[in-house]
Amino acid sequence: MLEPLLFPLLLAVAFRLRRLAPLFALGFWANLLWFVYQNEWGSGWLTYLRGLGAGLFLAAGYGEPLLAWSLLPWPLLLYAKLQVRELLPYLPGLTEGLGLGLLLYLLGFRRR
Repeated sequence: MLEPLLFPLLLAVAFRLRRLAPLFALGFWANLLWFVYQNEWGSGWLTYLRGLGAGLFLAAGYGEPLLAWSLLPWPLLLYAKLQVRELLPYLPGLTEGLGLGLLLYLLGFRRR
């Protein structure tokens, strides 16, 4: 259950490195690295979508729309050859991640 929390930590590193590159580019690469990690060595697509949902909610909470766009599950769509019907059973994992992001946002992982 703690594995989806690694992606918001990866985004926190991206926020620290924001001076090196635009935040949406860092989010793009963080999304791709998270997908490769979860697909090859991690727990799979559900954990990928849970972490991505948490990051997506936090990006929207920080007021970063380009970062939120770069955190959509585009690597998974490309991996599934753009067949959305194959991904429908996995979308509840994304909503669980959005709920996790909401809890993190409400617990204080946000700017004041």
